Amino acid sequence: MKFSTMSRTWKQLCLLFEFQTSLPKKCPVPDVTENGGLLCLSARKEAYCKPMCNAGYDFNFLRRSRLFEECSSATQDKWTTQFIGGNRLAICDKSDIAVSGAPSAYFPEGQDCQKIKSDEELMGNITKIFQSELVKAGITQSLRFFSLLCG
Repeated sequence: MKFSTMSRTWKQLCLLFEFQTSLPKKCPVPDVTENGGLLCLSARKEAYCKPMCNAGYDFNFLRRSRLFEECSSATQDKWTTQFIGGNRLAICDKSDIAVSGAPSAYFPEGQDCQKIKSDEELMGNITKIFQSELVKAGITQSLRFFSLLCG
């Protein structure tokens, strides 16, 4: 294995561990969709993750009115999800058109999850959008930790 690949893998494991420790104690780490990612914000007792697809992919369930999933004591420490069992929050399938999710649920053309994650300004942009979506949904408490997990 090349050093750069090992370094990237180590960095991803550290970020995953940091994210895992930010989750409410009983909430499991959600499965990250291939061909996209999960933008997650968490507080001490709640976590919210927004599935996002890369350009050229679309969700296999309608998600226009379901911008994010939650894990908290209110959800019995399980992720709210359209999938039965497990921790999968979304699947991004190859598609010429993106119609199943809200416009903010897709990474821009030419900027996949990994590119966004490595750019502080782009990360700030999508995080601000997600925070505003949470406020519109009535979630106004301070969310202290954010992370973008890429598939």
